[in-house]
Amino acid sequence: MQRADAFIDIDSTTAIPAFRDFAHAAERPVSEDGAALVITLHRGSLTITGEAGKTRLRLDSPDEVALQLGRDLLAQKLAEQGLTPHWQEDLAGRQPGNQSRGRVVSVTRLSPSYSRVVIEGPDFARFDEGGLHFRLLFGPEGAGWPATDAAGATCWPGGMAAWHRPVYTTRVIETDGAAARITFDVFRHEGGRVTEWCDRAGPGDAIAMTGPGGSALPQMRGWMGLVRDETAMPVMIRILEAMPPETRGEAVLFVPDRADIQEVRHPEGVKLRWALRGTDETPRTALEALAVPAEDRYVFFAGEKSQALEVRASLSERGLKKGEFMSAAYWS
Repeated sequence: MQRADAFIDIDSTTAIPAFRDFAHAAERPVSEDGAALVITLHRGSLTITGEAGKTRLRLDSPDEVALQLGRDLLAQKLAEQGLTPHWQEDLAGRQPGNQSRGRVVSVTRLSPSYSRVVIEGPDFARFDEGGLHFRLLFGPEGAGWPATDAAGATCWPGGMAAWHRPVYTTRVIETDGAAARITFDVFRHEGGRVTEWCDRAGPGDAIAMTGPGGSALPQMRGWMGLVRDETAMPVMIRILEAMPPETRGEAVLFVPDRADIQEVRHPEGVKLRWALRGTDETPRTALEALAVPAEDRYVFFAGEKSQALEVRASLSERGLKKGEFMSAAYWS
């Protein structure tokens, strides 16, 4: 476990009720331990106590990534009230705990619509646990990498809005102690910032990324149904290749060009079909055509935001319950 302690210049009789209201608004569990208020965070906890006219704060987190996310959230919420946390240690100018830095190994044109990127870094092994996704960091021209400020929060050169932080899926990770090499695929589209980066990036180029984040591999069921558009191909392939050999199901993967079709390992009982864009079939209609069994099932849809919302409602209407499906928006 990781721990960080700070205080704010406000009496706890004012601070604790405000933190309690924040927790209720955010639907986070709250408990009382004597004079202390404990808020359960997504990963870890925040404990608030009084101390001689001030309020003491303690963050407990399972790792440095969660600790940094807790610091960022705390600093943001306190700044909205004109307050700054004073940490016991000097945090200014540090590399944020959820950020990793490394180098490009290679960038290759995989097919007409996809590029494949291989990167490596001294602490990339942590991306082998938790969520399947990470964010690449592209800042303003000439900007340095983000670092922590005196409040322990991530400070973005030029402001956070100036940074492009696209999400990608770890396709393959090869670990060696704390170091690792990560392979991921990029869906190419005209004018895309990462597409243009792929065309000029080369071995040795510096990169930075945050994470891991997002969902982990879904719980495998006896029957799995997968439908996705072009942007979600890497995550769907990762799921297909992780399925137990006895899994049954259907998977429909859309690509713009026949040359984009890849060789994918998957159980014999899962029917994999590649669908080409430009026909009357859409990811939404492909999902509606799935023969979903009545039990021991899981459906995963990924695509454009409006379609993902429609699919979410449609699957609920078909009787699938929470924990039996996911409909994820990958773009809008």
